[in-house]
Amino acid sequence: MNDITIAELLPHQAPMLLLDKLLDYQGSRVRCETRVGARHELLLDEQGRLPAWVGLELMAQTIAAWAGMRGRERGEPVRIGMLLGSRQYQSQVPSFEAGERLVIEAECLLEDGGMASFECRILRGDLPCAEARLSTYLPSDEELSTLLG
Repeated sequence: MNDITIAELLPHQAPMLLLDKLLDYQGSRVRCETRVGARHELLLDEQGRLPAWVGLELMAQTIAAWAGMRGRERGEPVRIGMLLGSRQYQSQVPSFEAGERLVIEAECLLEDGGMASFECRILRGDLPCAEARLSTYLPSDEELSTLLG
């Protein structure tokens, strides 16, 4: 995984590329990492902390990294996906501290016709501090063109 940069896998660009790197990808599972800091400057509070609600976007970008790896395996370019919703986002912390290393994990539970459901969590060290189930949609190029008008 070390030779693949996160920017190669996601359609995001700075300042909204929130992940630092891909740690692992195996079939239905993916793990990414970020260290809270300058990369997140638009979203940080006055104390330099990242609000816990940003965890949803960290999870969504981790799912995008998974989709980027799957596309790479098929020789396809990076595509824009959509976060349709989340269920039961729970965070045990109000924010993530400046300098803190976060590992974000996602596992695809179900995939059908571009729709997918993922179980996600954010770890501080070895301990989970946030979790949710996210629903996503990966539209075809034609659908995306229609949606973006």
